[in-house]
Amino acid sequence: MLLIKLLLRIIFLVLAVVAAVLCLHVDVNIIKNGLSEVSLTEIVQESILLLIVLIHLIRARRNSVQRQCNVLIAGFFLAMLIRELDGVFDLLHHGSWVWFALLSSIVTIVYALRNPALVAKQLADYARTPSYGLMVAGLATVLIFSRLFGMSVLWHDILQDGYVRVVKNMVEEGVELFGYILCLAATVNLLHVKQTA
Repeated sequence: MLLIKLLLRIIFLVLAVVAAVLCLHVDVNIIKNGLSEVSLTEIVQESILLLIVLIHLIRARRNSVQRQCNVLIAGFFLAMLIRELDGVFDLLHHGSWVWFALLSSIVTIVYALRNPALVAKQLADYARTPSYGLMVAGLATVLIFSRLFGMSVLWHDILQDGYVRVVKNMVEEGVELFGYILCLAATVNLLHVKQTA
């Protein structure tokens, strides 16, 4: 049974990665939207972030053992979702996403830090789960690697006179989507971790 569960997790991850490349293909070759704010790739990224937030909030509600940790993680990914939805928040006022992300972060941190010792213990416990390494890898991919690898100066140097912005965007958004998939896999993996006191 353990082998079947392991195989199913591998299949899930492989299918998720294939779906990411398929999203890019649809955006660039079928819809031809140049990976705009309303591209399939962006919508999938936002959907993944929403799923991560919801899973952690459900875990926080159902079991108090890791409640503050789950709330912190949900709040962090909610701020990332708000950032991804900057185009929507720009309808209110350009750059207003910052205030919404800041508000959600403050509320989350204040809630979680009502008992700092408990939060520290829960975060330490989370760091000992297999999901932790996958989550860190996903966040490093999204927050660091995709930004550095998607730098315009790098792509100008690589493509020189053949520079086309959609190529840079495709690589950057594709790497970002892959990182979000790793974060989702880490979150889904947590569903199989028993929460004990």
